Amino acid sequence: MYPPPSQPGMCPPPSQPGMCPPPSQPGMYPPPPQAGTGMAQPTNAPSVTQVVVMQQLLPRDVPGQMTCPHCQVQVLTETTHTPGLRTWVLCGVLGVLMCWPWCLIPFCVDSCKDVEHHCPNCKRVIHIHKRE
Repeated sequence: MYPPPSQPGMCPPPSQPGMCPPPSQPGMYPPPPQAGTGMAQPTNAPSVTQVVVMQQLLPRDVPGQMTCPHCQVQVLTETTHTPGLRTWVLCGVLGVLMCWPWCLIPFCVDSCKDVEHHCPNCKRVIHIHKRE
């Protein structure tokens, strides 16, 4: 047996085939195809596009941080309380029970009203939290 070559380009005698690697350019494996040889250039694999959908939690009865769908700005919403279904149902029930002076109380209590969230930038309604 011959010792492995200590210098590049030095191979054992031809009596031991397969002991010497084929000649190649340093840093190039496999060698690039030559122009005009009829070989096609290798193509890269198709790129993969990943789409990430961010779902926002909708604010409830307090101002919330969210992106306005109208002006695309990250804002802290402004809230206003407006009479909704719960307000009118409580007023009607109190009215049917002959509690005339107290049937207007649901219109004074914010926890009985719907909450509208407005964008402070464009002043448009972003979300309405309905109490049912």
